[in-house]
Amino acid sequence: MGHERIGYLPKTKKWRRIVDDIGSFSSTQSNVARIASETTKNVRSQFKRIEEDKGVLSAFKFIILLAYSSSLKNSTSFLKKEGINLPVNFNLFDLTTSIQDFVSHNQQSKEYSSFASQSIVDTVSEWAREHQIQQSSIFDSTENPFETWRKAANGAGFCELSRKFFSKFTERYLKYFLEREASSRIGNMYDRQEFNKKLAEHVKEISQHAFETSKITQSFSAGWFNKVIKQGVPNDEKIQGFLSFAFQKINSELLREEKFE
Repeated sequence: MGHERIGYLPKTKKWRRIVDDIGSFSSTQSNVARIASETTKNVRSQFKRIEEDKGVLSAFKFIILLAYSSSLKNSTSFLKKEGINLPVNFNLFDLTTSIQDFVSHNQQSKEYSSFASQSIVDTVSEWAREHQIQQSSIFDSTENPFETWRKAANGAGFCELSRKFFSKFTERYLKYFLEREASSRIGNMYDRQEFNKKLAEHVKEISQHAFETSKITQSFSAGWFNKVIKQGVPNDEKIQGFLSFAFQKINSELLREEKFE
């Protein structure tokens, strides 16, 4: 899979520093360092297996189908044949319901499917807010709803859309394992509560870190989409191959940052 080669991605704030800030109230800095390390190790471990999960594949396939269908004359009929049922004038609520239904019918691991469907919902919600066409609300359906998604029906748009997904997915796992590691390694109840409070205060920094980490997927996603979409919607094998490559690249980026701390 050809792609632009990029070096180590710069971060606004490195992961270890973010966790240090969250745990700054505690005198047990060795614990904080271990929490940071184990969190990324657990995320990387998950990403090694998650690429083959049917629920994750179906979640990502949903946005490919949505983007592709927006360029067709019979968008709604096409999606229905693919197992996605949306009303003609659908809104964001309809999309959310459809995503959950589509993923649940193809789920393998409940955990993976839940993270994937939540990440896709976040992705389409953010995209809709940024690209909505003359609507007073993202829940309105006064205009053709597919207009919003036509901007994703090419390499440049898909590149942006897919990065949002990988960013949301990475962010959810970082927060999930950070909370779990803190719970297991901070024995003092007061310190644990303080850690959770600090964690809530640093959600934006975790989100930013995940977004910057996911930049690595942009170096090849546009080219992949432009290549495969010429032949129509890519089959599951091609989508899985893309997901595998993307998660491997994110995995490598997390590992590099951990080594360079």
